[in-house]
Amino acid sequence: MEPVLRVGLAGFGSVTRAIIPAIAAMPNAELTAVATPRQEPRDQASERYGVETYAEVEAMCESPNVDVVWVCSPNEFHAEHSIAAAEHGKHVINEKPIAVTLEEAQSIIDVMERTGVRYVQGHSKLFDPPVRRMREIVSSGQLGRVIQINTWEYKAWISGAPRRAADVETAQGGGVVYRQGPHQADVVRGIGGGMVKSVRAIAGRWHPSFPLGEGDYTSFLEFDDGTAATMAFNGYGYFDITDLTWGIGEGGKRSEDGPDLPPGTATNDQQKYHPFYGLTVVSCERGDIRQSPNGLYVYTKDGREEIVIEPSPPGRAELTELYDAIRDDRPTFPDAPWGMASLELVLAMLESSEQRKEITLAYQVPCAF
Repeated sequence: MEPVLRVGLAGFGSVTRAIIPAIAAMPNAELTAVATPRQEPRDQASERYGVETYAEVEAMCESPNVDVVWVCSPNEFHAEHSIAAAEHGKHVINEKPIAVTLEEAQSIIDVMERTGVRYVQGHSKLFDPPVRRMREIVSSGQLGRVIQINTWEYKAWISGAPRRAADVETAQGGGVVYRQGPHQADVVRGIGGGMVKSVRAIAGRWHPSFPLGEGDYTSFLEFDDGTAATMAFNGYGYFDITDLTWGIGEGGKRSEDGPDLPPGTATNDQQKYHPFYGLTVVSCERGDIRQSPNGLYVYTKDGREEIVIEPSPPGRAELTELYDAIRDDRPTFPDAPWGMASLELVLAMLESSEQRKEITLAYQVPCAF
């Protein structure tokens, strides 16, 4: 039998609602511990899942029954908890963003290199099969060089649910630039090869209830090879991007009142499709690419062709990536340097918005697939 990775969760909030079922769906993973400072969720975790519970993450990291720590605490604690896990010899999956500052991100990289544990940058859209396939098509050169990448996301992020200060205040690593920017950064950097040269952005704080954090941004990126890209996010909730993606959203579930599916689209009983994190269009010299419900549409002079892509297996791809890297004795991807590069981009967006000027980047790394 293959070994099982025993997972400890650093945090037990809304993020873990998606992580726990994913762990349960994987035959080579098991939830064994939870660390959270609040007594009530510790009691819930113990009663519902029969796991060890701790008030402090470092105490959980000392448990012999934990192999990997999944950091899903508030952004301001990502560095502290990732470093604590590595110092105790535990592998790390860390939710985005990697940290709140570049100094914290570099500290994570340093401790991973020193201890030799493996790190996976979690909640990355690089794991979405359509994004990976877009990268493969671009890398193959079959459509010529990529010349333009545009991605847009509109949803009720800042107004659609109760929000804590840590969610919406920029000073605590909140607001949509910190919280959603890494998603688009990973998509655009992944497809374009990773090496962004500079960014010019404007971020806005237009929600009257949340004056201390951004609810929207618009950014223009230039890659080292001259490729142009735009990233736009609007979290106020008046328009939803699913109006343009056939009612299919981030979880791959199609809303019943969504626009009609394209003719010939295969349907299934669960109405589960590939996840859409907004709408992304990739333009190359000889064609364009965008996501379809079951894969990708490729547009060329010969018309439109659909590439059907197999869905992801059950579970979370971050855990599969970590497991396979350990088994095959290879590096992980996306890793800590990739996470730092995406953080650099979102921090540059905030700096550019404040200073109203283009920001040159210095810590970018290439895409490794």
